[in-house]
Amino acid sequence: MKIKRGTILNVNHFRKGNFEAIAIKDFDTEEDEFYPVSSTEGEEIACRKSLCEIEIIKLERRQK
Repeated sequence: MKIKRGTILNVNHFRKGNFEAIAIKDFDTEEDEFYPVSSTEGEEIACRKSLCEIEIIKLERRQK
């Protein structure tokens, strides 16, 4: 699944639990090993493909 920067996600991290995050860069869940996300409080969190499941809560806002 392709995720665009600014998309709000629900992350189920097998070590850190569930939390909401924001994609800080575009990424592809099928090709990338690490997902570039930060918590909604702004803390960058390392999310490895093998340790996380993500789902989209809200798509990014499109800029005009």
